[in-house]
Amino acid sequence: MDYYKITPMIVPADKESEIRIEPLFGHAEFPREPGKVVVQFFPWDGQMAPDHYHSYDGIKESPEMIVNDWHFDGKCIVFKRLFSGEQEFNVLITVKDDRGNVKKNVQLHLYALKDDLYALRPFRGNIHIHTSGSDGKEEACYVAARFRELGMDFCSISDHRNYGPSVTAMDYWKELNCDFKLFPGEEVHSPGNPVHILNFGGRYSVHKKSYDNEEEYRREVADIEAQLPQGLSKESSFAIAAAEWVFDEVRKAGGVAVFCHPYWYTQQYVINTQVSDTIFQRRKFDAFELLGGFYKHLPGSNNLQVVRYYDECARGNVFPVTGSDDSHGTDRFLHPEQFVNNLTADLAGWYSTVVFAKSCEFADIAEALRNGMSVAAEEIEGEMPRVYSTFRLSRYASFLQRWYFPMHKTLCAAEGALMLRVLSGDSMAAEALKQLRGSVQRYQAQVFGK
Repeated sequence: MDYYKITPMIVPADKESEIRIEPLFGHAEFPREPGKVVVQFFPWDGQMAPDHYHSYDGIKESPEMIVNDWHFDGKCIVFKRLFSGEQEFNVLITVKDDRGNVKKNVQLHLYALKDDLYALRPFRGNIHIHTSGSDGKEEACYVAARFRELGMDFCSISDHRNYGPSVTAMDYWKELNCDFKLFPGEEVHSPGNPVHILNFGGRYSVHKKSYDNEEEYRREVADIEAQLPQGLSKESSFAIAAAEWVFDEVRKAGGVAVFCHPYWYTQQYVINTQVSDTIFQRRKFDAFELLGGFYKHLPGSNNLQVVRYYDECARGNVFPVTGSDDSHGTDRFLHPEQFVNNLTADLAGWYSTVVFAKSCEFADIAEALRNGMSVAAEEIEGEMPRVYSTFRLSRYASFLQRWYFPMHKTLCAAEGALMLRVLSGDSMAAEALKQLRGSVQRYQAQVFGK
């Protein structure tokens, strides 16, 4: 739990904003005696004085950075500042004892955004999740609740060859009018096609359409195949054409077509490099799953996907990215025979997509994804968090990972825990869930000073 609340945390760039720093608990309150509190303000794009960077904690008093015009409003420290440029800012509050020695330092962080990005909001989601509707371990309604508990604003169940579980979860949780957004989805495996593709948010099952009308599907794939570059093997040309058929059909269904894990391997790559190279070159997909659900003993897959993305960008082939954990189970147990005291399973929550959108409704999420307003995020337990996208979005998302999403996850976890209780038959949990409705939105509004 945070000891302090800084409001707002996200501010418009090149404008003056009033900042309020509120201690949330008695032990965190600031002394009122003159001289015992020093407030400093640092832009991250500033250059550190030569004698300061030798201190790894980065905490030294810089006279030119001292804020002299701050004041107390109740127990809050309040000051105004002009936030120049799009960047992170650091507020350092030093509390001193009676002898002037440093008693403690409090560091809080803000981010200034240009108007286009400030008008959007960050939403964290996962769109590649499996349940017992295909080869996963748990049923769809349970999995949805667990992903809310893991800090997601939106999710899409995407079972292999099965659109139904995503709809089941949506229908069940819609009854409780939860803030958590669930969208339809599936992992499409059209006939003879080795390329894995997500249908995120489509109005109907593209996988089912390909099998219900297989003769027409194969005829249309052959038409696409006839237009492909010369020199491809027959095996590759069919896979590429079939993938492009699926990409087109997902868009016809109103969904976002996501090209998944080209560097997934077992004894060899699941699709050959001629297929992946051509799919990247022709760029018929809407987004690329830059981070997929790979265990720690499979480090090559995501690493190569990240390198491939930036290699394509360097060639001018820039496309939107997603991150998804491809979870096939959310729980593991220390004592499996008892099925009590569950721990979060590997992969669940490790990878996600942060989308910068007008709202968390599907139309806005899909528009933002198609326009490249997303990052692939990685938060593996015990490892450094990382984000991948354009430099601008990655820098902002890195800030959000450190300072925004931890409290966001705390609020989501409370709702997710109640969703699980509702699912298990607790009649009082539904009412408690209603009382929490809007808590994440209120937090987000405070962060943006609205």
